[in-house]
Amino acid sequence: MGHYPSSVTNKQLFFLLFLALTTYTTIDLPKIMAQSAGRISWLPIILASIVFAIVAFMICKLNAMNEGKVLFDYGKDIVGKYFNYAICVFYIIYFTIIAVYLKTKLVGLLSANFLPLTPPYALLIVGIALFGYIAYKGVTNVARMTEIIGVAFILVTTVLCGIMIFEGMHYNVLPLLNPLEVKNIVPAMKDTITGFGGIEILFIIPFTALNKKAPRQTFRTLIIIGLFYALIVESTIMILGINNTAMFNDSFIEAIKIVEVPIIERTDIFYLTFGLTSLFAGLFIVNVAILELACKIFAKAKRSVLTIIMSIILFILAMIATNITNIQEIAKQSFPIIIAIASLAIPVVLFTIAIIKKQATKRRKREMKDHEF
Repeated sequence: MGHYPSSVTNKQLFFLLFLALTTYTTIDLPKIMAQSAGRISWLPIILASIVFAIVAFMICKLNAMNEGKVLFDYGKDIVGKYFNYAICVFYIIYFTIIAVYLKTKLVGLLSANFLPLTPPYALLIVGIALFGYIAYKGVTNVARMTEIIGVAFILVTTVLCGIMIFEGMHYNVLPLLNPLEVKNIVPAMKDTITGFGGIEILFIIPFTALNKKAPRQTFRTLIIIGLFYALIVESTIMILGINNTAMFNDSFIEAIKIVEVPIIERTDIFYLTFGLTSLFAGLFIVNVAILELACKIFAKAKRSVLTIIMSIILFILAMIATNITNIQEIAKQSFPIIIAIASLAIPVVLFTIAIIKKQATKRRKREMKDHEF
């Protein structure tokens, strides 16, 4: 069976979602969960993955019901033209905020570990030009890239976590289910929201006949991501312990530094090499999301012109963000709210309205047939 124009296969969809969600979460999630849930961290992560898996299933169902269309195309049939425009503009702003934040994280990682003497503006110019060019090439090309990057990232991270579990202290995570910590489960689920932000990327992917099994596969993908997060958090705590994990900003990287792997002298640099590729992939994804939505809203503008405008705006905003000293705290307070709106509230509302309208249409058709008889 041949491929459709601008199509994304189910396998590519898996890696696209995986990298969209895990872009930077793997590094700072252990600290967040150690602070909010302690040794019971694995449970709120798994429960949250089930919630987001259900919502991702809903988005895929919407796409499958409107084959060959994206949110901008079919959203007007669900909520009307003006509300649909408002939702799409919201997503452009949302993806822009995420892109700017990830770019500041990228600059921070590169400056701290690889290029300490290079000024941030130089890193941003090179990075934004690269991300803009790849976004210009479209969703299909980005999906193909994530398929390559995703295999290496998942393999390396999983192997390192396995070594951390082997070398770590198991008593650091025991008991796995402490009755005294059960009260932390629901509050801690709020702290997992940031880790699952990214499923809304599905709204810019047109489904075809190739994606009939996408809803079920996407549901499984979110569960796998939840297990992946739980593996990272638990292995980090095994190496550092609860208190140290909660103290370090990049606790996963700090844990990797302690791990001893034959042949590899600096395990953290080895991981960061692959970790940076996943961060690059995440930036490719959010940039293409911004551009695809902008191309729909400004249909008469050339894609190349919109790419240049997007890149300039992102550069200016990223430069401003790098000079904000408390940006980490701002992100911590605001991201759970905006991600909950983008990844949970809007998809659920759209799916609910679409199902109600679909049922109403079926009912009217039955009534018309009964009337004819």
